[in-house]
Amino acid sequence: MASLVRCAARAGRAAAGRALHTTPRAQGKRLSNRKAELAEQRAAEAEARRQAEERLRRLKDTAFLNSLEQPERLFSTTQITEQDKAASLSATGPAAAQDDAQAVRREARSGKFLSSVDAEEMRMVTEAAPRAAAGAGGLFGAGILPSPAENRPEVQGDIVRRVVALENANAKGVVHYNIRRAVETFGRAAGDSGSPEVQAAVWTVRINQLEDHLRINRKDHQNRRAYTKLLHKRAKMLKYLKRESLERYYLCLKQLGLTKDMVEGEILQPKRIE
Repeated sequence: MASLVRCAARAGRAAAGRALHTTPRAQGKRLSNRKAELAEQRAAEAEARRQAEERLRRLKDTAFLNSLEQPERLFSTTQITEQDKAASLSATGPAAAQDDAQAVRREARSGKFLSSVDAEEMRMVTEAAPRAAAGAGGLFGAGILPSPAENRPEVQGDIVRRVVALENANAKGVVHYNIRRAVETFGRAAGDSGSPEVQAAVWTVRINQLEDHLRINRKDHQNRRAYTKLLHKRAKMLKYLKRESLERYYLCLKQLGLTKDMVEGEILQPKRIE
C-alpha cells in the first residue's frame, strides 16, 4: 500500500514538472528561441551566398570575358540619328545639343562592327570610297555647284558606319562578334580556329549566351539541357588540353574565369540559372 502511494506521488511530481514546462510562457520562449535560430541560419546562408557570388565575380573578372559584348548592353543605347537630334534641338536647347552631337560621334565611331567586316574594309568603304565618289561627281565633285548634304563624303561614311555597326546587329550578330574575339584572343596563329583553347573559348561564349537566356526564360527546359551539354563539351576539351600541356591548361582556365573543380568535378543539369 505504501509503495502504491509513493508511485502515485512520483507520478504526480512528474506530471507537475511536465505541466510547468508546457505553460504558455515556456512555449513562447521556446518559439522565440527557434525563431532566433532560424534567423541566424538564414543570415548565415545569405552571407555564404554573397561571398560565393563575390568570389565568382572576381573569378570572372578577366580581360577576355570583359571584352565580350552583351546584346542587352549594346541595344540599350540606341544610336541617335540626325533627324532625332534636330527634332529634339528645340526642346533641349543649344547646351544639350553639343552633348548629343558628341554622343552621336561616339556611338558611330565605337570601332565595333559586324564579324564579316574587318578594319581595312571599313577604312576603304567609309573613307576612301566616299572621297573617290565625290571626286567623280561632275559639277558637284569639282565644287562648281554646292553638293547636297547626303552626298558629302563624311556623311556617306557615317551612313555606312551605322549600317555595319555592331549596335545595329541582332543577338546572333553579337555572338558571332564574340566568337571572332575568342579566335583572335586564343588562336596560336592567324586564323587558328581548331586549337583546344579556341574551342573552349567558343564554348564559353555560347555558354554565357545561354546563361543570359535562361536567367529570363526559366522554363526553357530544352535550352537548359543544351546548356548542360555545352558544359560537358567544354570540360572534355579542357581535359584534352590538360593531357597535352599542363601550363596551357591552367593559363586557359585563368583566362576563361574557371576553376579546376568546374572542369574536373561533376557537372549536373542546373534547375535554375541565377
